[in-house]
Amino acid sequence: MKLRKAVLTTIMCNTLVWYDYVLFGNLVSVISKLFFPAEDRYLSLVMTFSIFAIGFLMRPFGASVFGYIGDRYGRRAALTLSIIAISVPIAFISILPTYQEIGVLSPILLVICRLIQGISLGGESGNATFLIEHSKNGKNIGFLGSFETLSAVLGSIIALFVTLICQYFTQENFEVWGWRIPFVVGLLLGLVSVYVRRVTGESPAYDTHKENDNLSQSPFIELFKSYRRPLILATCIDCIENCSFHIFMVFFITFIREFSDIHLNLDANGVSIIESINIIILGILNVFFGYISDYVGRKKVMLYASVTLLCVAVPVFWLLSQNSYVDLIIAYSIFVIPFAASLGPASGAMSELFPTKVRYTGFGLSRNMASAIAGGMAPVMCTWLIRSTGLKFMPGLYIMFWATVAIVALCKIKKEDIHVDW
Repeated sequence: MKLRKAVLTTIMCNTLVWYDYVLFGNLVSVISKLFFPAEDRYLSLVMTFSIFAIGFLMRPFGASVFGYIGDRYGRRAALTLSIIAISVPIAFISILPTYQEIGVLSPILLVICRLIQGISLGGESGNATFLIEHSKNGKNIGFLGSFETLSAVLGSIIALFVTLICQYFTQENFEVWGWRIPFVVGLLLGLVSVYVRRVTGESPAYDTHKENDNLSQSPFIELFKSYRRPLILATCIDCIENCSFHIFMVFFITFIREFSDIHLNLDANGVSIIESINIIILGILNVFFGYISDYVGRKKVMLYASVTLLCVAVPVFWLLSQNSYVDLIIAYSIFVIPFAASLGPASGAMSELFPTKVRYTGFGLSRNMASAIAGGMAPVMCTWLIRSTGLKFMPGLYIMFWATVAIVALCKIKKEDIHVDW
């Protein structure tokens, strides 16, 4: 019963976090017009994606702050505070005046909101450690960890559907005021999540270490003093998952609308429906590969995923740029499978590299550093690569680079690097 409650709580709270983040990506075309008006459409998109990336640059700082709270005072305390902190900017964005109304102050306030969101999201990544520490003898780490990433997928699906519904009912008013409604929905989800998190218990592993007086007094310092190797390995193996996640969830749909020829024959809702179907498939495969990794090994599954992504990255973007429904479907199909295989086992593979006393800080910092350097920068880097070269397949090279980094890191992981101490 305690495990089931932990799974449901984690899914609910983490869904809110990713709902908020992917919502910004889904609305990037609208936000770029309202907050960063420019004659050059590329420049407007780059500026908006840069604001998207700024939030990720603050995530390592958030992971350090909330990691200290999580390892020192408990997982529940850190996760509750992070939910409260992420709900405030959601509320503010829903009423934020546009550039036309208050000028340059508008994008400045938007940047501040994104900074606060980034710090908060850095703390919420501890959901994975909270869940995995409910594992019995470390036998289902991959399966439990996949629910944390599943909630990210669910948040993305809900963000997409809420946006579609608002577009349908507000029609031509969507870019005037309809785009604010999804943020109001996010605030309501935040209030529910705060309550749910408050009534949830602590993780068994943390309770055990607390009873045995085995908690770290300075988890951040101890992490860098004694666990630099797992920190580097965890960051590197998560880069390909983070890079692929943000390209798939945020950049794919922008690429189709802005750079592909198929948008001439496919309306915006059609693109969103195709995206939604593939996100659902991703969610299912994510749990499947997490489950499989408990039997064949997380390292093997993630190596398969990274090598496959290395091979298909460029062909995927070539297919996406064609004026064909068949090519579009093939592109999504050959990308979503290896992406899910990198996503499902990732949380488990990273968490077991750290002992309980620094796990919240170590996992959170490594995931958020990967997000900052490989994930959050992905949309703006991909847009810049296309603009600089004129070649639509260039984002594939970005994926290939991080796939190579992950392959090298995975090959470096040894049996003695694994810590299952509960």
